[in-house]
Amino acid sequence: MPRVVPVVLPDLPEVADHAIAGIATVPAVELLDLLVRTVTARAPAGGVLQPSTLSMRAASFPRFLPVAEVPRCTFAVTLEDEASDPRMGPRTRATFTSRIALAGGMHRTRTHAAVTVGGSNPEIPQPPAVIAHDIELPAARVYQELIPFGPRFCNLRGLVRLGRDGGMATVRSPDPPRPARSPAGCPYLFDSAMHLACLWGQRYAGYVAYPTGFAARLITSPLAHGQRRCIVVPRSVESRHMVCDLWLTDESGPVCDAIVGLHMAPLATGVLPPAWVVHPLAPRPLP
Repeated sequence: MPRVVPVVLPDLPEVADHAIAGIATVPAVELLDLLVRTVTARAPAGGVLQPSTLSMRAASFPRFLPVAEVPRCTFAVTLEDEASDPRMGPRTRATFTSRIALAGGMHRTRTHAAVTVGGSNPEIPQPPAVIAHDIELPAARVYQELIPFGPRFCNLRGLVRLGRDGGMATVRSPDPPRPARSPAGCPYLFDSAMHLACLWGQRYAGYVAYPTGFAARLITSPLAHGQRRCIVVPRSVESRHMVCDLWLTDESGPVCDAIVGLHMAPLATGVLPPAWVVHPLAPRPLP
């Protein structure tokens, strides 16, 4: 039977720096991290976790959680063990919901994030060793003009290189570091890796896309605080939907964190990227 676990959102330093369309929003990576923490804290010995890896599948982020609504909400994580399959191993579906107080004493329950944790390791392709680029952008300009987040969430560093076949950049977790370690490592690294995917979409898809979920993720070397090399490769691009793969590697090359089938889409009323960054051959998105 599903288990419902009441949870409290952790203290998120400078979460106001994470504004989408001008609205401070709890980052999806923080909700994903809370789901992983909740599952691992309740996993029995020999359960959903393997000693050296953390696997996830079928993640979805169906609804933003505005920071201004948090004081009016209570939160819960629903845990449901999925049917046992000897080939897959034990795994748990975790879903994060909010229950918000409305006028007149009414309440509404909403789903903001869900993921399956555990099971056998998914098959992960290797990233390309080299990606040809046609533009280089200083990370400082990226956050000034293309992804207007505050300092805590400006974690692409140095030069960002983009080409039609993908992009490369360096990501670094901010200071001070998170007070507690997570089985999934530093959430800021995954967050800034998705910034790289967003940048690729702005240039070659012609719209500003946000993550809506991913097919699979495999973490083999979680990093609590530090720096990784990030690689993005597109898999498909449509007028209002793109899919790509992401890899975080250490400086010598081995993959530490891989995300397969990252789905991204623009907001219904989203603004278009500035004309200077859009590639001349980028498809024109539908209104």
